[in-house]
Amino acid sequence: MRRIGNRLLFLFSLLIPGLVFGAWDASAPLAEQQFSQHHFKDSLATWKKLLEQSPKNLSYAMKVAEMEFLLQGRTPAIEGLRAFLKKNEKFLSVNQVQEIQKKIIELSETFISEEGQVNYLQALSKANLKEFSSSLPALKHSIQIEPGNLRILVLKAEVEKELGFSADSYQTLKEAFKIDPFSQKTRERLVEAHVFHGKFSEAKALLEDRENISAREKLALAVCDFELGEKENSQFLIHELLRSKKPEFSQHPVTLWMALRSDLETSPLSQETRKELRKLLQASSLKESYLIDGWDPYRLGTQLESLRKL
Repeated sequence: MRRIGNRLLFLFSLLIPGLVFGAWDASAPLAEQQFSQHHFKDSLATWKKLLEQSPKNLSYAMKVAEMEFLLQGRTPAIEGLRAFLKKNEKFLSVNQVQEIQKKIIELSETFISEEGQVNYLQALSKANLKEFSSSLPALKHSIQIEPGNLRILVLKAEVEKELGFSADSYQTLKEAFKIDPFSQKTRERLVEAHVFHGKFSEAKALLEDRENISAREKLALAVCDFELGEKENSQFLIHELLRSKKPEFSQHPVTLWMALRSDLETSPLSQETRKELRKLLQASSLKESYLIDGWDPYRLGTQLESLRKL
């Protein structure tokens, strides 16, 4: 029992270093005393009672989530925080909402078991060496032990993509994004995976209500608008990218291809479009030049085969 208690204390210190004990209401010291004496279930029950009495108290909700994580696992802890956020979203400040979101990610990335962490680290080492076939089995084993672990899911999606398992990577990205919808990097990758699989409406839904989107997301949105028949919107976005001072996507072959697609509809094979075509073919002469994160989410390679025949 002491060994289990020490393990829980160690995990607890990882979750809130330096904040194991703090200033609480009159009944809170009892919960902390119960914890320090390794009466973990009693401590959780006390924190839950305090939260019931003060249902808008964020500190109590955090304590309950941390104790649930230690005793019941990742899913109950995260679901509890999400329920608290939904119930109190009208009363919470922006900082408090961000604090809850941060805690959800923290719980999602914290390893519960040593075996799960060891397998993840082995997989990460293999992936860094680009030994993706050797990395994937360790990731699969790790995620079985640590379901819902965001670190594992993000790496697993990347390894599956590198191995050409696009459908598996797509599903894994969906799982990761469900846990962390605030990660721009994960959102960018999921949007591109949506496009690759022809899910243009789903991709657009992730982006259209956002005030600030990255150049990479703007390119994805332009492709979606074009495919969904909103070609004026698509053309506007592409022109914005072409005028951008950041060359990463302003001169990217996919951006040049989208500019050409728009112009081909209004002036097929004119002198100007032939000039654009030559520019695109030159920019994409090497396969690596049109890949994004090592793959071709817009299937530009297939389009180039047809364009070279014009």
